[in-house]
Amino acid sequence: MTTRLPSTGATEFAADPSSTCRSDEVVVIHRLFRRLFAEAPDLVRKVASGDTAHARHVAKHLRGIIALLHVHHRTEDEYFWDVMTERAPSCGLHVALMRRQHDAVSDRLDIADALVDGWARRADDASAARLAAELGEIDRLLVEHLADEEREAFPVLDAILSDAEWDDIHRHARRHKPPLPIFVLLGLMIDSVPEAERDAWFDTELPAPIRVAYRMVGRRQYERAIQRLRTDRTRAVTPATA
Repeated sequence: MTTRLPSTGATEFAADPSSTCRSDEVVVIHRLFRRLFAEAPDLVRKVASGDTAHARHVAKHLRGIIALLHVHHRTEDEYFWDVMTERAPSCGLHVALMRRQHDAVSDRLDIADALVDGWARRADDASAARLAAELGEIDRLLVEHLADEEREAFPVLDAILSDAEWDDIHRHARRHKPPLPIFVLLGLMIDSVPEAERDAWFDTELPAPIRVAYRMVGRRQYERAIQRLRTDRTRAVTPATA
């Protein structure tokens, strides 16, 4: 685990008077990533050797979550760290840690992305083992990074970013086309919210038209997609023998 860093200089920074605890909105995204990458290695392991059709289906999902995390981190890199350095110079070591962790995760994501292509073509045991191990390492790095970011960076960002700046960040994020089907992504996000909070989050955080569409058609689409994705196919296909 990363050793908690001390402050790097001045002990105070100027808080924006119009700021609120908007980082809670990002914590919801972090919960989603924790779930996605925690289950990713097993998605690979549950594809039977030689089942290239199912491997291609899982590979499409893996490429989507890899792209999603890349976009998330690039958005944070663009909107968080320079502002934090300027407005909270005492947090310089924390900013440096966030940048290093993002770089480390990004490098691993690129490796995994390349491994996905080879595994999807062959669905062989060796490729599956390498890919599952790489996804497991991403999960390990991500768990550590997200905890550090929520503890060290988010309280500062809540103090120094205004509501208008948070709104701008969210508008920027929405400009990117989701790399997963929208109802699948929404369903994953909903199910990542703790069960005790889920109904309240659904009712307060989603616009009414989205709630109606999800209840009418989106939930069924999500459940079908997840059932297909998570099916254990290791006994479903027997590789042909010569």
